[in-house]
Amino acid sequence: MGASIKRWHAEKLNRVLRPCLGYLFRLRERMQKVGFLPSDRLYVLVCRAYDSHALVVELHCLSCDGVGRQSNGE
Repeated sequence: MGASIKRWHAEKLNRVLRPCLGYLFRLRERMQKVGFLPSDRLYVLVCRAYDSHALVVELHCLSCDGVGRQSNGE
């Protein structure tokens, strides 16, 4: 069994990263509106960073009781 983090730590990480994800979404939308080419390196990196939102989803799940794992009560 691999290492895991405590629920409180997942909650804290989620609170910190969620606004960053929102910022990346808005940045990507703005870059599209002002005409960044899909092949532009900065645009590609912003898209890649936003697409890593699976981390925020996983942290959210780890911060909830009974979602995807048994609660360790912490």
